[in-house]
Amino acid sequence: MRCMFCQKEVFDENDHLGKPISIPSRGVAHSQCAEEDLIEKRIFGSIHITEISLEDLYELRELVKTEINERVKRNNEAANQQESP
Repeated sequence: MRCMFCQKEVFDENDHLGKPISIPSRGVAHSQCAEEDLIEKRIFGSIHITEISLEDLYELRELVKTEINERVKRNNEAANQQESP
């Protein structure tokens, strides 16, 4: 079987392109080839970043920053509670 991205043999003895993976409804690929494809297309999870409008992208950025700040705050509070007798 051949990788759907690089067309090289997937079940080769040499793993330099990563382990074989199955991509549902599409075919098989090397893990590295599939990851490079996702990065090139700018896909995160099931979100196609390039398809988001600029206005929505700015809103998403603010939501992500807020979420990160909240998680850091909670983690710091939890760490401080564990340190206090």
